[in-house]
Amino acid sequence: MANTEGVEGLEKALREIPGCSSLEEYLAALELRDGGNGNGYAAFSGGKLKKLEKGIALKTSDAARAMQTRDYDWFLFHTREASAASVSDENCHPFHVTGEVEVVAAVNGNEKSIIPLAAVLGITDSEFILRMAVRMEMPFFETLRIFESNFFGFLDGRPFVKKGNRDMLVWKKNDGIVFASDFPFGMKGLVKPEQDYVWYDGTEL
Repeated sequence: MANTEGVEGLEKALREIPGCSSLEEYLAALELRDGGNGNGYAAFSGGKLKKLEKGIALKTSDAARAMQTRDYDWFLFHTREASAASVSDENCHPFHVTGEVEVVAAVNGNEKSIIPLAAVLGITDSEFILRMAVRMEMPFFETLRIFESNFFGFLDGRPFVKKGNRDMLVWKKNDGIVFASDFPFGMKGLVKPEQDYVWYDGTEL
C-alpha cells in the first residue's frame, strides 16, 4: 500500500534494481512469491473509494497500469495464495465491508481459529474478521491486534496498517511512503516495524 508520492518514489528506485526495474515487474514478482490464486487493488482519492477491482483472472500488469495513472491519493495492491474457502473472485482481496464505518482491506496471514466460523458463511477467515469488527461495532484496531495477520487498508477512507507476526516493511522517501510484505532484493532504506505496530493516517498508535 502506498500514497502517490510513494508510488512515484518506488518507481524511480526500481529502475536501479536489475530484474525488477518497473512496477509491473515488481507486482509480478510479488505474485510469483506470495500469490497465484488471485489479485486485487483499491484506489482512494479524497478519502473516497475511487476504484476496486479483484479476481482470479486480474493480471498484475493491469494493476501496474492502474498504479501508473497516479489518479489517486492512495493505492492498495494485494496478491495471495488461497488458504481458506474456495478460489473465487469473491474471495480475492481486498474486501469492502460497510456498517457504522467503512473498511476496505487486504490481509496477509491465516487465522486457523476463525476458519471454521468463516466456513459456515462460505467466506475467508480474513473477510470474517473484517465483517465481525465492522458489523459488531467492535473497537477496530484493538480487534485487529488480537490476530496474528497483517492488515492493510482504509478505515472510513483513511489509510491504515497493522503488523502481526508476518513480514511487513516500510519504505519512506520525502513525502512518499510504501508498506509491503516484500520488497526487491537490493532495496535500500527499509524499516521493519515491531509486532502489533499500527499506523493510521500518518500516526503510529
